[in-house]
Amino acid sequence: MNMLIILLLVVFIVLIFGGILLSIEVAMRLGHRLLEKSHDLEHEIGERHRAQLRAETSLGEKELLLREIHHRVKNNMQIVSSLLRLQSRQQDDPVTKAILDDSRSRISAMALVHENLYQPDNLAKVSLRPYIQELAMNLFASYNIEPSRIVLITDVEPISINIETATPCGLIINELVTNSLKYAFPGDRLGEIRIDFKRLADGVSLQLRVADNGVGLPADLDVRRGKSLGLQLVVNLVENQLQGELLVERGQGVAFLVTFKEIGYEKRI
Repeated sequence: MNMLIILLLVVFIVLIFGGILLSIEVAMRLGHRLLEKSHDLEHEIGERHRAQLRAETSLGEKELLLREIHHRVKNNMQIVSSLLRLQSRQQDDPVTKAILDDSRSRISAMALVHENLYQPDNLAKVSLRPYIQELAMNLFASYNIEPSRIVLITDVEPISINIETATPCGLIINELVTNSLKYAFPGDRLGEIRIDFKRLADGVSLQLRVADNGVGLPADLDVRRGKSLGLQLVVNLVENQLQGELLVERGQGVAFLVTFKEIGYEKRI
């Protein structure tokens, strides 16, 4: 009887000891697998980190290249503008001189777009408030306008638009402000030019308004059929490039109202 108890006890001890050994072996195998998984995870994290660094480096290089492109385009346009200025100064014919001056102001308006895109914090959008202000002030300086005689008023919401939209907008403003400076205030007539830019209630449409309180347009002038190259350019830019709507308000002076939507980026082949 005692032998049977002892035998059962030995068997019990052997089973317990075997169970412990089995548990240890299972734990070691699990630990080994966990260690392998941990190494794999560390390797994957390392690869992702290196991939992220490569992507950030590549993005930084592309941003630097894009900024350099805008900088060079701006510089090239400024060189062309300077050449036109020199040519203008050498001209005695007032018609030729006016053509050269108008061409120079248009190139300067486009160069200013790229100058804004060259800024460190923005490579895709043009901030309209500083752009419009600088564009208009450049035109005032170009035509030697005394701020006390013709006052510039701007009311521009903090809107940023892409280069596809900013370039025609800049040219439209350039033509309309130039037209006002040249013809709206003959002699020493006093007045004001106002530029408003806002986003409409639908959240998508944009509206540009350029107005002056000068002598106004001739009553029989049709802006879509007139011979003025500047107005023809405005109509073409509004209706063909921006796919927008142009309204002319006559009264005390004249106001041009342009309503449009931002142009989507067109993928180049």
